[in-house]
Amino acid sequence: MKDVPRNSFGLFDSPVRCREKERVSLTPRHIESQLDAGAFLMSREDAVLAGFLNPHDEQDSVIVELREENA
Repeated sequence: MKDVPRNSFGLFDSPVRCREKERVSLTPRHIESQLDAGAFLMSREDAVLAGFLNPHDEQDSVIVELREENA
């Protein structure tokens, strides 16, 4: 990560973009455990207002596949 240039012109760091998208497979149980551990969901507008996202930058997307749990 030492080779990643930082944005010295503003408040936000330069995003490190991955060229290839990778499918992430999650179960409802995994999502619930992440929420219990402190993860949270937020709309893009709320994230911009809170300062988590740069309003002038297009954010990366994540492809999430929800799979059914076998009993």
